[in-house]
Amino acid sequence: MKKYEKKSNQQTLGQALEHFIKQSGKEELIWEVKAEEAWQVVMGKFFEKYTERVEVRQRTLFVKINSPAMRQELMMGKSKIIANINEEIKKEFLIDVKIY
Repeated sequence: MKKYEKKSNQQTLGQALEHFIKQSGKEELIWEVKAEEAWQVVMGKFFEKYTERVEVRQRTLFVKINSPAMRQELMMGKSKIIANINEEIKKEFLIDVKIY
């Protein structure tokens, strides 16, 4: 007589949350928040005093900088900023940076 093993559908809490986020269509929102938080990590304390607002919409990072000189400097390094933030969040998510 064969013994039947009970199939387990147990998941870790992380797996269950990941599944819920994907099913609810909120995955993009999670990546937006991660990218916003990564701005502070990647740019460091120095740029924190010049940054007034950071927001991600439709895979574009919008950053309001209160210093014209810093704004100009950052505009010249947009591709590096995108690469560093994507590396920090471990996903090719951001496609553009708008600095104003």
